[in-house]
Amino acid sequence: MVTDAAARLRGHLVDKYETLLTGLSVRLGSREMARDALQDAYVKLSGGGPQDEVRHPTAYLFRMALNIAANARRKDRRLLGFDEVAALLDVPDDSPDPASVAEARSDLATVKAAMARMPARRLTICTAAWLDGLSTAEIAERHGLAQRTVQHELKLATEVLQKNLAQPKVISLRRSRDGVS
Repeated sequence: MVTDAAARLRGHLVDKYETLLTGLSVRLGSREMARDALQDAYVKLSGGGPQDEVRHPTAYLFRMALNIAANARRKDRRLLGFDEVAALLDVPDDSPDPASVAEARSDLATVKAAMARMPARRLTICTAAWLDGLSTAEIAERHGLAQRTVQHELKLATEVLQKNLAQPKVISLRRSRDGVS
């Protein structure tokens, strides 16, 4: 609700606009900032204002515009500059490309196939160590085995998986009328 005092201040701002603009321009160092501050003051007075009459309206409006300009500067300082935004946007994309995803899926399929061919005890030991994160001592105790046996089974499993993953990938080729595609 706009009070009579706020309406009179708005009228005073319009009447003394050039005087206020000149004084603010000198104080703020920018005529553009002074215009913005006076416009914001006018808008603020349109939405409400002081309830009582102001004794020195020019000084009141001048101080109001200075406070608005100071708040705007604080707000602008919190915003990132162009160079800072550019630096943030220059982050490399670490997500895998389709070829890497396909290769990882192929490797996973190879590992699953190799693990499916493992003896049950070795598979149980590998699962406990690699998926459940148990130590060799914990696995040995849980399954009633010697710790050295668990270590040996893990070594054999690792060798089998490394051998399977090191094999060259076989790519099937299709024959077409023009040759191999």
